[in-house]
Amino acid sequence: MPTPLPAQVDTVVVGAGTGGAALTGVLVANSGESVLLLEAGPDYGAYADGRWPADVLNAKDIPLSHDWGLTGQATPGRQLDLPRAKVIGGCSSHNGCTASISAREDYDDWAARGNPGWEAAVVEPVLEWVRDRFRVRRYRREELTSAQEAFVHAGLAVGLPFADDLDDIEAGVGIGPMPVNIVDGVRWNAAVAFLDPVRDAPNLTIAGDTAVQRLVFEGTTVTGVLVDGPDGPTVVRAGRVVLAAGAYHSPALLLRSGVGPAADLTALGVDVVADLPGVGQHLLDHPCVGLNFHGEPGLLDDLAEKEWNPDEQSLGRARSSRCDDGPYDIHVFMVAGANTGHPGLPPISLYGGAMRAVSQGRVTLSSADPRADPVVDHRYGSDPDGHDRTVLAESLELLRSMCAVPELAAVLGEEAVNGDPLDSIVNYCHPAGSCMMGPADDPAAVVDATGAVHGVSGLHVADASIMPAITRGNINLPTAMIGARVAAGLLGMDPAEAVRREPDLQPPAAITVYARTPA
Repeated sequence: MPTPLPAQVDTVVVGAGTGGAALTGVLVANSGESVLLLEAGPDYGAYADGRWPADVLNAKDIPLSHDWGLTGQATPGRQLDLPRAKVIGGCSSHNGCTASISAREDYDDWAARGNPGWEAAVVEPVLEWVRDRFRVRRYRREELTSAQEAFVHAGLAVGLPFADDLDDIEAGVGIGPMPVNIVDGVRWNAAVAFLDPVRDAPNLTIAGDTAVQRLVFEGTTVTGVLVDGPDGPTVVRAGRVVLAAGAYHSPALLLRSGVGPAADLTALGVDVVADLPGVGQHLLDHPCVGLNFHGEPGLLDDLAEKEWNPDEQSLGRARSSRCDDGPYDIHVFMVAGANTGHPGLPPISLYGGAMRAVSQGRVTLSSADPRADPVVDHRYGSDPDGHDRTVLAESLELLRSMCAVPELAAVLGEEAVNGDPLDSIVNYCHPAGSCMMGPADDPAAVVDATGAVHGVSGLHVADASIMPAITRGNINLPTAMIGARVAAGLLGMDPAEAVRREPDLQPPAAITVYARTPA
């Protein structure tokens, strides 16, 4: 039964993915203001209610059951699927569960770009809280499948040191078991981590299956949202609106609502509220190159004999010749098994990723119709200096050297050759940056250091789209930190104090939380 929508609230949060869930949890726990959290996909309630689909909870596989079905241009003339989850918890309900708080240098860089309050010293306590909320643990080496152990061995053989601290803010070059937000086989998603502790709060309403068509403005002040309500389009009035719909849909909502490049909006027939050229620009990601293999005979049967046999379990980090002052800028990892996230590919794929990529894509609209998907053009490898292609080529060299190690070569079997991997750059599914954070005198900036949208009042963004540069690790935990950090700012609270006051969530009795392996 649809959730009745209030006519007016203090704050509307659009999007219950990682950023929106974390923001809502902190906001509700620290204030009495009324909050309405809107999610275009279904809300399955608290974990303890037992209504979550098994495929979404099963951390062994990557589900596709709630995918938005987006596609976009990767490089000129090449289309690519762009997996995004349309469900409470967002992509944390559909992902591979690799968890990283990224590197200290990344956040200091954000602050140095004109965004005070995002220094590592400020956000590190929030990142630690996020990691604890997600129940992050590290795989023990004895838990690795034979294929994943061979991958780690190959990395060690070519000179990468062993690392079991890959979720640490000081982590550097190395290879080892992945840190993951998995609790006894359950994908511990953002809805469970951040919303379950506050679901019963009287000042919170969560409405699933409720899409937002556009924002409502009076002049340049946002006054609410127009949603697809149970009885047709409905306006919910709000004193504040926070967009957390992700790096594709947050800029699309701004554009449909009249906030963006004026010429583009006029061409679409959208009334211009604020001429903000940066909306939808500066789209970032971690581009990857891949090598596919058919696997040794009997590989899948051998993996099936192990009770816990996920496709991904290990990760390597390295420095390229173009690395900045941070500790690494290359990821290498293996997918070995059912390859559930990429139906149709062979059972083994090796990937190398450029983790400080600088090529910029964009998000635009084909029409003002709220049912139309955003138009996404990632432009992977397009930076004029050739930075990203150089890093990807070096990641490919590292993978090739690992493939020559006999132990890994025996697991890989015959290669499925499909041309030069650099001609087929793929995505790591980490879109960011399309509502870039920066000072008002930066014409490319969309929000300021508090997440407030330039040129309008009452409107904030709190998801990965505000990243001024992409973090060099997987972005799920940093995105949750962004949500919590923006919430603390809205409340006028010190970020560390805001998360300390958040009520604790004890896992259900039937769940065993693995302790993190000591470093």
